[in-house]
Amino acid sequence: MSRLLIVIALVCSTTLGAQEGESIPFEGRIVYDLNHIDSPGLTSASIAASNALLPLGIGIPALLYGSSFLLEEGPSQRRAAESGVQIGVTMGATYATIFVLKAAIGRDRPYQAFPGLITNRHPDGDPLGSSFPSGHSAGAAALATSLSLCYPYWYVIAPSVGYALWTGFARMNLGVHYLTDVLAGYAVGAGVAYGVHLLRNELFDATEPFLPGQPGVPSIGRIGVGMNGSTPLVAVSFSF
Repeated sequence: MSRLLIVIALVCSTTLGAQEGESIPFEGRIVYDLNHIDSPGLTSASIAASNALLPLGIGIPALLYGSSFLLEEGPSQRRAAESGVQIGVTMGATYATIFVLKAAIGRDRPYQAFPGLITNRHPDGDPLGSSFPSGHSAGAAALATSLSLCYPYWYVIAPSVGYALWTGFARMNLGVHYLTDVLAGYAVGAGVAYGVHLLRNELFDATEPFLPGQPGVPSIGRIGVGMNGSTPLVAVSFSF
């Protein structure tokens, strides 16, 4: 008899869980399903991906720019410095755009909209800003796009894009963003990165006093100059 009661209780709890999930709108259901993947390792990886964005977003452009002063004067030196400036400006512009959009839209996060059904798995509560668009997804996409435009090599593109995709998944797995938040974040980040890339000549002219080397040295990052030439190893090695 006791075994029968246990089986009935398990069936009822499973049914209740399914009904709770089905009561959430389609987009919320996606987050619900990802949020309920019972894997501590996955949650830890999602938290790590989220927490890594700020150090990467600041560290990579700073490292590229700083490493240029350690290189011999020439195209590689200028490329590293200009790439650092371009990526740094891209990240700053991306987060400024996200800040304005979040303030204007003010969408509740999934765990706020569906308390008791979707759990905020981020340890610090991730309290900054509203849900739309995803700042982490935007930052990851901006970093991946800008890095890939500055260094269009598979060993830069593959890990950069992979990290951006994982970050988007991680934000839903943690219960802090919807799919549309993530996709909008990707669009903002990639769009800002490409826009800054198109304006890179003007950007480099404006920052010329802060760039190492002689102004007359051609930069392989400039419009109209071929993308041949060597890539600073110290710069690429930290772009993963």
